[in-house]
Amino acid sequence: MLKRSIGLGVLCVAGHAYSADIILTTTEDIVKDDKECSLREAIAYVNQDMPEQGYFGCGGKASSANIIFEKKATYKLNDQIKISAAVNLRTLYDLSFNDNKELGLNNAIIQMVGKNNIFYIDDQKKDLIKVSLTEITLQGCSETLCAEQGGLIYNNEFLALDRVKFTDGKANQGGAIYNAALPVEGNPDIRSLVEIKYSLFEHNKAQQGAILYSQVPQFRIANSVFRDNHTIQNTAANIYSAQQLDAAALLAFPLMSFKVSGSTFYNNKGPVINVRDGMGLNNLTIVGNTSGIQFNAPAKKAYLANSIVLGNPYPSSQDDNCNFNAEDQSYIQNNLVTASCGLGDASYPNDLWSGTQLIAGEALEGECKTLSVDQTSLLCPYTESESTFLGYFRPRILMNHHSLSDSLILNKGRLQLNSNAPLMGCEAGDQRDERRHTDNSFCDRGAIEIIVPSSTGLVGKDLLVGEIATIPLAEHLGDSDLVPKEQCDAILGKNPTGEPWQAGCVQVLQNQTVSKGQLSVNEEGILVYTPRGGWRGADLFKIRLVTSSTRFNQTKPYMELSVNIVQEAKNDMQSSKVTTSGGSFGWLSLFALFGLLGLRRYKNNEG
Repeated sequence: MLKRSIGLGVLCVAGHAYSADIILTTTEDIVKDDKECSLREAIAYVNQDMPEQGYFGCGGKASSANIIFEKKATYKLNDQIKISAAVNLRTLYDLSFNDNKELGLNNAIIQMVGKNNIFYIDDQKKDLIKVSLTEITLQGCSETLCAEQGGLIYNNEFLALDRVKFTDGKANQGGAIYNAALPVEGNPDIRSLVEIKYSLFEHNKAQQGAILYSQVPQFRIANSVFRDNHTIQNTAANIYSAQQLDAAALLAFPLMSFKVSGSTFYNNKGPVINVRDGMGLNNLTIVGNTSGIQFNAPAKKAYLANSIVLGNPYPSSQDDNCNFNAEDQSYIQNNLVTASCGLGDASYPNDLWSGTQLIAGEALEGECKTLSVDQTSLLCPYTESESTFLGYFRPRILMNHHSLSDSLILNKGRLQLNSNAPLMGCEAGDQRDERRHTDNSFCDRGAIEIIVPSSTGLVGKDLLVGEIATIPLAEHLGDSDLVPKEQCDAILGKNPTGEPWQAGCVQVLQNQTVSKGQLSVNEEGILVYTPRGGWRGADLFKIRLVTSSTRFNQTKPYMELSVNIVQEAKNDMQSSKVTTSGGSFGWLSLFALFGLLGLRRYKNNEG
């Protein structure tokens, strides 16, 4: 049993917990009259309208409907929990005591150890209640089928999900979520709704709708990743709407559309999504699935815009990116696609890609090849670091691009040209919440907006005498690559030092101190600094690096990084453990932060 002190610790340490919140003090699935508060007891208490006397160790006078989980704790359920009242479920922790501050990496886990879904949400009333989950991971049962409808959640209310991970859900309809979306009796305008943002769906499986099954399109999805899900029936899809909305529900389209935006789909089996009237798909990256998008919108009330839909399936030469019902009238605008998706809207046409090199890696996931090794692929493989909840496919700026306009992805937004043909502009932000350019003609296709940091960043290392500093620079390069050394003469001319150029056309500008070491930079973005001798103190300098994006700036084709190296003799009286965040780096790290808040990019001003 999880000790009660864990729950109390959350309350005492976290700055956002209050006495009115319901603190879970055990991870066991219990219902008994004691002082412990389990998840099942907490939800039962909320379902009972939160009586002042509390319920089996949960709640009390003036309690809220906020149920608080401990970070990374696992709460195991023997059976489904029914929710019939508005409630907020969230993991809470104090960021000042947490090593990894990325939202989504500290989720509490709710695991079904029995055979059922985790939550059945329905108050059986005319009005919708709101059930919110924030930073929670839902893990399905170990059986081949967890539930008939909704392997993890059955929803017939308003379900709001923020940084939630859905994994191992298995059902016939709705591997992760089943959304009833049926008209409320006596009020046909009200249907259950699912809103998803910054969330991850993986390893869910269903006959229909491995990710989400909805009777009609009643969902809004943004800034999320969907991978390794499996919908068995090819006539269905991983995000599946079984029927069309009625005509009255389509009157406000496109202002009130059910949108899927700023998200990434890869390595899913079965069609990714079926498009019905009332739906909009915008700024998506859909690559490497066994099948792409199915369109069936005869009322001309649906669209696909500003997206990358390629390599479905990957790496086959088959083109299954788009499939259209004979009566479909969807708007297809300004996408990077293949021939199966067609030329699209004549006013805002697609670009058709006929290449064969899509991913610059050995697989859909992994390391990205350098521009020297792979000169043609459009995207880096899907990558996520240990410090990020969601990864992404990074678009590449190739060396055969003589200007940014040569890219099929960058700066490919469109301006309104024809008032008779409505334009679906880019989303305001990308999957990572990076802001897109305010001028819509400079936004990028797909889920990711290329960011070019133009202000000075900072890297550093503390060394003991005899050590060599190895410093990765990739995170400081934005979404760009170092240019190959063979390109440097054409960009900058001969190296003023007389030495051959290194990757990134690296130049050293000494600052305050004379040079005390020698450095090298390779095309993978690794800087190696070797001190000259056993000096003590600091070596402070700047380096200039030319990247695949900065090279287009004719007046300043490089970015600058400050490098601070501190070398000291070994002190046997202290720990021999060397850190990389103190000394030369720690006291100046704040300046690096402010540097990254500078001008985001200059894609609209190549000169």
